[in-house]
Amino acid sequence: MRVSLALALANCVVTGTLTWFLWRQEVVVPLWGQRSMNSHLFLTSFVMSFSLAVVASKLTQQALVNRKILPLHWHLKNQTMLDRLPADIFHRSFIISLMGCCYAFLLVYLLNLFTDKELEVIKFVKLNMMFSIWLAAGACVLSIYRTLGSPYKKQHLK
Repeated sequence: MRVSLALALANCVVTGTLTWFLWRQEVVVPLWGQRSMNSHLFLTSFVMSFSLAVVASKLTQQALVNRKILPLHWHLKNQTMLDRLPADIFHRSFIISLMGCCYAFLLVYLLNLFTDKELEVIKFVKLNMMFSIWLAAGACVLSIYRTLGSPYKKQHLK
């Protein structure tokens, strides 16, 4: 919980700062185009989801090795979709970053459906900060859960 919350808040600050820095001179941000909400959301969603998944997985592995937390033993009985994520950190993070792109697609689709195809800069910064919190929370929870149940790292605990 602490790792997810800390990384979600850190992602919010980083994404909000980056968004403000990129568009602070503009009045509005267009939804489509080269310098647009669309390209920004997809790029930051991919990069931040990947980075957060790696960090969350590494921190969880470190806690497992130091015996601060215990691995999940019941996860193999469930066979959920999360259990089918790759055990390797790099591959799992890549899949989670694709999930982040799916979240960005949904947001862009809703913006396209319900807005005038542009937002004021401050509104976009606020929207992007809220989006980044939910994106980070999702990426971290998936990474942590999969790392806790990963047979890949249980070998190193013995």
